[in-house]
Amino acid sequence: MSEFAAFLTATQRCISQCKAMLEFEQEKRQALLADDLDRLEHMISAQQAAIMRLESLEKQRLDAQEKAGYSQLSAEEILEQLSDGPEKTSLAEHVRELKQTLEEIRYHNGRAVEIARANLQVINTLATGKEQKEPQGVYRLRPGAGANWQSSSSFDTKL
Repeated sequence: MSEFAAFLTATQRCISQCKAMLEFEQEKRQALLADDLDRLEHMISAQQAAIMRLESLEKQRLDAQEKAGYSQLSAEEILEQLSDGPEKTSLAEHVRELKQTLEEIRYHNGRAVEIARANLQVINTLATGKEQKEPQGVYRLRPGAGANWQSSSSFDTKL
């Protein structure tokens, strides 16, 4: 297998893991909507394991990227360097698929965060008898989080 083929394979493994994580994110949102704490706890544990697996796969992808001669380059920079052909087409499809999957994860995670905040607000209101004006809570998304291929993970935000 060529070095570039190994890089594409490692990238595809990351995409597959992200798709599994998307399913967890959707399930977590459903558990929040249903107020099913046991299911929510199970999904959070599954997500933590999936994140650890993705971190391992991401290290493998970065190693394969380096071996293919594209160390410290973004996906767009790699695509610019590739000549038109099947390798460029495959990588472009992988990049599109990964970006789409990550956007879906962010969308579902954002909705889950909104639901969790609303649930916390209700709990706080019931506990104190006062409604808070500013949202409080443990969930915070990092501004500008994205799929940076240079020196970070494909999946930047962890809950």
